[in-house]
Amino acid sequence: MIIEGIATSMQDVHDLNQFGADRIELCGDMDKDGLTPEMALVKEAVEASSIPINVMIRPHDLSFRYTDREIMQMEDQIRAVGVYGANGIVIGALAEDGRIDANALESFISVCGEMDITFHKAFDALDDQVEGLKMLLKYPEVKTILTSGGPGGVTDNFEHLEKLMKEAEDTHVTIMPGGGLSTENVAEVIERLKPGGLHFGTGIRSFKSYEAEISGEKLAFIRSAGRNRR
Repeated sequence: MIIEGIATSMQDVHDLNQFGADRIELCGDMDKDGLTPEMALVKEAVEASSIPINVMIRPHDLSFRYTDREIMQMEDQIRAVGVYGANGIVIGALAEDGRIDANALESFISVCGEMDITFHKAFDALDDQVEGLKMLLKYPEVKTILTSGGPGGVTDNFEHLEKLMKEAEDTHVTIMPGGGLSTENVAEVIERLKPGGLHFGTGIRSFKSYEAEISGEKLAFIRSAGRNRR
């Protein structure tokens, strides 16, 4: 089971490497639920990390709809993180009708090279997530969908997540639960969903704030819970 953790600084990157995470999602501005980090941080983080780093590409938190100019800006950022050697990008774009913006997605794919693509929690804003999943399955470059399965956190949406995971079985897309995960609920989530990976934010910090440090003890607990899955 892949354990992915959010990093917002070089200290986070070092801690996630040291404490046994499998992958990093590098973000800026977590007070806005994660925006594109500074490129200087991306460069330094990728050079320092022995585990893969996926970089958030998100220019603002006003919506998941982007202008042509913003899409061009995002393309430039994708090219830059590719040059720095990032493992992947974390993106999402919605059209005016509330569906996934296929034109924007194809623009991002056209410049991502060999990098993996995670479709982020813009997925949770879709009216019909099953339809959204079927659309994303048309794009082999999309490897992961990060989702809590709907409003609230993962534990609020078990039945829907089970449905999504069944739909994604034997495809190139992994449904990665994320949202509200912590040491308090991770055992239940693993037992219920048997996920291939889990995504953690403040749930792996010493207290539930991005101002707090990554907790080695919490990561060890989560790793143990993953080994004990039935």
